[in-house]
Amino acid sequence: MLHQLQSAWVILEVVLGVGLVIFVHELGHFLAARACGVRVDVFSIGFGPRLFGWRRGATLYQVAAVPLGGYVRMAGEEPDGEGREPRPDELRAQSVGGRFLIFSGGVIANVVFGLVVFPILFAIGVPFHAPLLGAAPPGSPVWHAGLPEGTRVLSVNDSDVHDFTDIHLEVALSGAEPCDLEVLEPGAAHSRVVRLTPEYDARLGFSTIGVSSPSDLEHHLAIEPGSPAAESGLRTGDRLLAVSGGTSGRSLRAQVDAVLVRQEPLAGRFERDGQAFDAVVSPRLEQAGEPLFGVSTPFNHLSDLRATPLVGTLDLARGDRILSVGDAPILRRGDLLDALLAHPGGAPCRIERAGSAVALDLPALPPPDAVALAADLALSNDLETTRLTIAPGGAGAEAGLLDGDRILTIDGAEVSGFEDIRRMVSAAVAEERSMVVLVERPGVGDAEPTFPSFEVRPAPRVEATYGLALQPPTYVLRAENPLEAARLGVGACWKFVEQALLMLKGIAGREVSGKTVGGIITIGVAAHDFALAGNVKLLFFLCILSMNLAFLNILPIPLLDGGHLLFLVIEKLKGSPVSERIMSYSQLVGLVFIVTLFLYVIYNDLQRVIS
Repeated sequence: MLHQLQSAWVILEVVLGVGLVIFVHELGHFLAARACGVRVDVFSIGFGPRLFGWRRGATLYQVAAVPLGGYVRMAGEEPDGEGREPRPDELRAQSVGGRFLIFSGGVIANVVFGLVVFPILFAIGVPFHAPLLGAAPPGSPVWHAGLPEGTRVLSVNDSDVHDFTDIHLEVALSGAEPCDLEVLEPGAAHSRVVRLTPEYDARLGFSTIGVSSPSDLEHHLAIEPGSPAAESGLRTGDRLLAVSGGTSGRSLRAQVDAVLVRQEPLAGRFERDGQAFDAVVSPRLEQAGEPLFGVSTPFNHLSDLRATPLVGTLDLARGDRILSVGDAPILRRGDLLDALLAHPGGAPCRIERAGSAVALDLPALPPPDAVALAADLALSNDLETTRLTIAPGGAGAEAGLLDGDRILTIDGAEVSGFEDIRRMVSAAVAEERSMVVLVERPGVGDAEPTFPSFEVRPAPRVEATYGLALQPPTYVLRAENPLEAARLGVGACWKFVEQALLMLKGIAGREVSGKTVGGIITIGVAAHDFALAGNVKLLFFLCILSMNLAFLNILPIPLLDGGHLLFLVIEKLKGSPVSERIMSYSQLVGLVFIVTLFLYVIYNDLQRVIS
């Protein structure tokens, strides 16, 4: 019950916060109009039917049903068709300068909101996710640069970085151009500059250097209420000290991930208030999603290598398949490191290269060297093979398939790669039928392989819910004095305007995908996440939202404030107002554009929710 009340309060905070930003914008128009002597007929938060309101003087103040903005309706704002002279308290009676002030009032108010609130927040102290690098995805620019986990990014292209997400944003806005990262590596006394060339990621819709978020260095946990982790007695803020049965030499995060992938109970040693204790988190297994085959391919395809002295001593090449180290087959993520750590004195290694078997002898590798070697080899799933790894609890496992089986035929049709398997499974799912799968199963020891067949019916995948996660590293950025707070506040305001400009440039130049643009759902989700981090963080987000609202409204799009300002500039230059015919057509075009944009961002939002 308490958790539900807390959730309801957070949602209320989000609604009131977003409403505050809209109120500030419309208040700017209202105050500018009143300062110029223009009568305001309606001051509305939201559009559509009125929910409630009151009248004071000549103005109706109301809250409307559709919370997607607001408006200020001024006397004489729209021609009445009578051709009369405007009254002194009507908008059209004002000079070009007066109307310019009125239409820019909302933008000015949003900017002032940011300029005032940002410094106050920095004086109080704003919590951020520390801009530290996690384990670099193998093959990424950060991975090739050899930047270790825990490296702090100080700036990207001379732009200061305060939050982890700033790294993604600054790199994305640099497009395909090389970017300079000022970094401070763990244990280093001085920072250095590293130049990296981003790579476009079609899935994300922007360029990236392969940055992953690290976990808190002290391994504090975040526990979801009502989850298996909470039922086991764990609380948010507890520390993870060790994972029972974890592999020595692997990070705690990697050990936790290995357990979660296997969907096994997580047993470990934890600490709370200085007291250590043991706990076991048994996952809640549920079927979810569309029916699947429940198989994958071995995670042993050597897609890239990092040029290090250790790798240079080995006869390895891109495209190799690492089949085994010693007697341990390499099938899943983490198997290679586990096998290297299990053979510190060296071991034979079997490799497949261009269809032929190759035998290597790995040298003796102490644990640090084994960890380094595994990190220097970028492995991925082998999509050209039909040899399988089996997901626990999946359809393949239930039918009797085993790791290492190689599919020969499905329903009598030969398969030559994993894409064939995907295609045939999709057909079986669409037709809601089973498949007959013939496999080659390796013999044990010197035994000959066998060729059993199985009937497999695609089934929803099994998801394991733990309700446990390692918290990200956080810190509080607090200005030392009012002058520093003002500098940080003004810098933040300009930074978000600059980022908005670069975002438009990136979308226009197709360096950033339009699918990255979000609407009211994205705003709501982001606001909710910021609200969970506390009131200071929520206000920080509202400042960002206020600056973005100012930027959006200053764009020269008819119906928006920027469109009105553009027509006023034209009026000033030509000495007379734009004709009503041109004004009507332009507003129609603006309406079509805005509605189209609205539908597009809602589509993007729904795609994110679905995915």
